[in-house]
Amino acid sequence: MAKRRRKIKKKRVFLLVIFLFACAFLIFLFLNKKEDLLEDVNNIKKVDIEKVKGNYGHYVKINKDINLVDAKRKKIGSLNKDIEVILDDDYEIVDEYYKLDGEDIYIKYNDVSKIDKLVEINNNEYATYNNYIPYDSLITNDEYKLYILDKEYYSLSGSNKYDILVNDDDKYGVVFNNRLVYINKEDVKDVIDSNHDKEVLNGLPVLNYHYTVNKDELKECRQSICMEDIQVEEEIKYLSDNEYYSLTMRDVYLFLTGKIKLPKKSVVITIDDGWYVSRMINILEKYKMIGTLFLIGSLESPDAYRSDYLEIHSHSWNMHTPGVCSGRHGGAILCWDKDKILEDLKKSRESLNNTTVYCFPFYEYNDKVIGYLKEAGFNMAFIGGDKKAYVGDNLFKIHRYELVNYTDMETFIKYVSNT
Repeated sequence: MAKRRRKIKKKRVFLLVIFLFACAFLIFLFLNKKEDLLEDVNNIKKVDIEKVKGNYGHYVKINKDINLVDAKRKKIGSLNKDIEVILDDDYEIVDEYYKLDGEDIYIKYNDVSKIDKLVEINNNEYATYNNYIPYDSLITNDEYKLYILDKEYYSLSGSNKYDILVNDDDKYGVVFNNRLVYINKEDVKDVIDSNHDKEVLNGLPVLNYHYTVNKDELKECRQSICMEDIQVEEEIKYLSDNEYYSLTMRDVYLFLTGKIKLPKKSVVITIDDGWYVSRMINILEKYKMIGTLFLIGSLESPDAYRSDYLEIHSHSWNMHTPGVCSGRHGGAILCWDKDKILEDLKKSRESLNNTTVYCFPFYEYNDKVIGYLKEAGFNMAFIGGDKKAYVGDNLFKIHRYELVNYTDMETFIKYVSNT
């Protein structure tokens, strides 16, 4: 009996040893298999991240209506198909989401396609907002929408605060995703004082150039409006060195209608006609200052003057013709019949992407032709004069300082100063 118990005990010990050995072996296999599984998971994750990175672009276009999420991947809004957005170049991609530039908002990598530029925006129309001085700040409703080019842009949840850069009749311009977008005033809960203490512009100096020539060309260009390039460059360099902001025509309109505030050092650079412009364009590009050419349409195609630092607007199609009106030096706009004038204005507008900005040939105008301009679709026009432009001024009689070859630097500085 005792012998049998010993035999059973030995058998149990043996079975226990076998069991423990089997367990150890299984654990060994499991640990090795787990390492293999982890390696496989890491490899899958690595491949996925590389794929996500491969679809990245600084500018992207949304492929379909999508959801927007926060850093915790919680839905906070939506974005419509075909909208273009800017992504954050400094964001470290850790999963399938990209971060919007300037915002703590994220979108899925496979919901976008890379694009080279923001094709919604033409001629830098909305690219100058960073020069505007904020009015106050606004607090949104818990649900609100943002618009660009009058098209719905974002639908967002959660009350947020934005600086007001544009105070329009029924909407505010604010910055979102490093772009100027708009929010309807009905989507605003409150407007609060943001205590911005920057010096703002009062009177806007508008400069009027004509012909920028070299020393040899002065022999054939003998009018006082023929200015040697070294003189023009000295003036533009002064503006650049003193950190003046040179306005676009859209800026001018928004300022004169009281919808934006501008820095104290602001200026408008205009050039009339279209002759001897190439050297002025080179100077503007050198100092990165924006200018506006008022082009006589029949003189040359606008393509001959294309530059990132030059806007082109109307100086008529072919009404810059001296002597047409009996007893007057000025252009034909003062004596042609209405239909002929409207046809000229229409042709000029169409050749310049339907511009709404005009400059009167030879500074000559009257109330009747201002009416023609309005009927033709223009909303702003420039004349001559010797004073600055102010908020509330007549938009069809915007004064300019004419620059000539005997304008000295002291006079020039007086023109552009806002002391």
